[in-house]
Amino acid sequence: MEGRTRLLFSNVAVQCTQEYLKEWIEARQYEVCCVQLIQDTVSGTSPSFAYVQLVDSARLDEAARNLHGQSLLGRAVRVRHVVPMYYAVA
Repeated sequence: MEGRTRLLFSNVAVQCTQEYLKEWIEARQYEVCCVQLIQDTVSGTSPSFAYVQLVDSARLDEAARNLHGQSLLGRAVRVRHVVPMYYAVA
């Protein structure tokens, strides 16, 4: 997923899995290319963030608007369209 625009999901429930998030998004008519649930390296749990790449990148803004605030496992998720930042190495 590096280098591509994607969706950032925050306030994701700790018990959410990558597979569940993918199915949840696809049930709302957005085809998912890949999901990267950010894991805490010590506890192995999610600190409530995930990056999602859609198959149709033209629908990212629409998806962000439509999915933002919806309930996912009892929590209102925050969703926004993000573009990765690149840092020049000197």
